[in-house]
Amino acid sequence: MSGLALRTVRAVWVPVVLIGALLLAAALVSANGDLVIERTATLLAINLVIAVAFHVFSGNSGVLSFGHLAFVALGAYVCALLTIPANLKASLFPDMPSFLVWILDVEMGLLPAALLAGACAALLALVVAPTLMRLSGLPAGISTLALLVIVYTVLLHWEEVTRGSSTMIGVPPDVKLGGATAVACAAIAIAWAYQRSRAGLRLRASREDEVAAAALGVRVAADRTRAWVLSAFLAGVGGAFYAHFITTFTPSEFYLEATFMIIAMIVVGGLGSLTGTVLGVVLITVLDDVLGRMQDGGLLGLSLPAGSAALGVAIVLLAMLVKRPDGLTGGRELPLPPPWRPATPAGTGHADAGGSGDLESAPSISSAR
Repeated sequence: MSGLALRTVRAVWVPVVLIGALLLAAALVSANGDLVIERTATLLAINLVIAVAFHVFSGNSGVLSFGHLAFVALGAYVCALLTIPANLKASLFPDMPSFLVWILDVEMGLLPAALLAGACAALLALVVAPTLMRLSGLPAGISTLALLVIVYTVLLHWEEVTRGSSTMIGVPPDVKLGGATAVACAAIAIAWAYQRSRAGLRLRASREDEVAAAALGVRVAADRTRAWVLSAFLAGVGGAFYAHFITTFTPSEFYLEATFMIIAMIVVGGLGSLTGTVLGVVLITVLDDVLGRMQDGGLLGLSLPAGSAALGVAIVLLAMLVKRPDGLTGGRELPLPPPWRPATPAGTGHADAGGSGDLESAPSISSAR
């Protein structure tokens, strides 16, 4: 195989395998015809979009965000306001503020509304970025949690627009497995393209050593902002699809419990790896679904106490943090098959730079400046 062909294979290996596996799984679930399993698979695909959005920022920057559900919530509410039938909105939002009254006459399809919802989430991320992206470590995590609390509080108390603690209803149930899988595949492709871009490489360099990266000319805050905004856009789209999947929701749907589940998915799979993100989503979604059915007495006749699903996920997360703090993948991507794997000189190790885990696939930091 020529050098160009080998580089091409190494460049697309991970997303091709992940997307191919996702499409195959979706096809098998659809062929099976079990509506319960199909619904679980649809939820898994939506969770994957949200988790991949989380990975775009936290996986590449190393800054753990506790606030990404704020973008998911914003995407869900914006998309709901744009897609609820116009003849129903007047009764649902009788006190809509005058500057937003035009939205009562708007009735859009899911895809354009989801893109607009993602854009609104990206705009919010851009507004708060100058403050949040200058922080690192614990202060950064706390500040993103503060963003989640702010958005949650606004959604809970701006009753004229969000219905507050009352359930949002009237959202069309038009998310099926095929559409959710397509969006998940697109999210994986976007995340991989960013990860392999110069901006992604610079951000991953700052993740490993922020001081050294800055000394080499990497503008850490600017690169974090790019990832933050892209991540918010994907999270907003994921929230839009989630809203059309569950069709009824309140602000509590996007608060601390959901944040814990997404973080569990990322940590179990491996924070620095797109492969780990996908693996973590699959494992935690399936585990939560199985325990939830046992909790309701609907699987194998077993009946577990209330709260067993969340407890089971917490135990798995704790065990993973103790035994494998870097996650199941150790922060690495899928390795290339042996025929395409480059020879490694004796005494040298492998380095992960967002490629397939081999040293030759990692471009230099200087070439990404």
